[in-house]
Amino acid sequence: MGRPYVVPLALLLIFAAGSVAFGSEIGNIHFGQLFVHPRMGVEVTYDDNIFLLGQEKVDDVIFKVQPGVDLDFTREDKSVRLNYLAEFGWYADNSDYDYDNHRAEAAVDLQFVSGLMIFVGDVFRITNDRLTYEFIPLIERRQNTSDVKVGYEVNDRLSFRASYDHAMIDYQNPEYEVYDRDDDIVDGTVFYRIFQRISLLGEVEYRWINYDREGTIRSDGEGISAYLGITGQLTPKVIALVKGGYQQRDYDGSREDFDGFSFGIDLIHRCTETLMVNVGASREAVESTFSTNNYFTSTQVRAGLEKLIGPKISVDLSGFYANSDYPEATFDSGVLSERDDDIWGVTVGAKYRIQPWLTTRLWYTHEERNSKQDTYDYEDNRVSLGVTAVF
Repeated sequence: MGRPYVVPLALLLIFAAGSVAFGSEIGNIHFGQLFVHPRMGVEVTYDDNIFLLGQEKVDDVIFKVQPGVDLDFTREDKSVRLNYLAEFGWYADNSDYDYDNHRAEAAVDLQFVSGLMIFVGDVFRITNDRLTYEFIPLIERRQNTSDVKVGYEVNDRLSFRASYDHAMIDYQNPEYEVYDRDDDIVDGTVFYRIFQRISLLGEVEYRWINYDREGTIRSDGEGISAYLGITGQLTPKVIALVKGGYQQRDYDGSREDFDGFSFGIDLIHRCTETLMVNVGASREAVESTFSTNNYFTSTQVRAGLEKLIGPKISVDLSGFYANSDYPEATFDSGVLSERDDDIWGVTVGAKYRIQPWLTTRLWYTHEERNSKQDTYDYEDNRVSLGVTAVF
């Protein structure tokens, strides 16, 4: 899959041979029930710490071009989507780190009157973005996630959902190939409706983690998670998913295992027609690329709001706090200790819709990490200006 953009571009050329129609919305190109949305974005970012270093910061200006296309076919309760987005980045002073990232996504969503639901999706990425808060080096990787979901509504109160996910990570730097792995996840969820739009849920998940070079500095593992929760429209203005329970991760050999409480919270509150607030929190074990630690315990809290000011202007504010707790002690500056990081950040931005199909956005981000191992402290400031056109 060296050229993920070939498929969507080829489809565009094929459909271009037929008749072209325009929908009622500006820029809404369609061929029958197939809607085509070409897009183009340009962005410039000033970053005062591109390598997320402690004291020896390196700043630079990054120029980005982001072409893409979305294909959507919908008929009754069945839809097919194919999306592609690229990002080409150039550093003004550090050209060795110029990059091109690609994302191709395909999904089929089928809803039947019998109560049966089937979803099949796949996301393929070529990217060098940072995978987690611990990840600093800009290392290119191939990443693919496949997802199959089957659901069935037994009656107006009881429904089931089963899913299978396969995730692959393949680093392109030889030094990072020890972290190449495949994750397989089987999940089953039962929903029981207690009010018109509110359901209780019970979920069980089983995970297998397989490293390509198991037995070197990484160990294969497997684990189980079990949750109870509630989901739905809690009030006329609040939609939420809240679940909590037990997560266990068992690694081969003598590596530290994870065993403890895990939870996830997602809440959206539409305060008014012009103001929306979202809040989230989570705690879980996350696979690590740090030293001999197979995982770290990640606890996160995040919040954001978006406010519309008139028909064309909106402002947004978001922030997060995360704690990464590592189970195995490592040496830092000659001292043996367990790494523990506190990371927080805030973003403020403004968006102006020049035309229904053309938007510009200006935003600022500040991010810090304070670690018990001082080597991993950093502070970063970024200012960005971007323009996006969706046809």
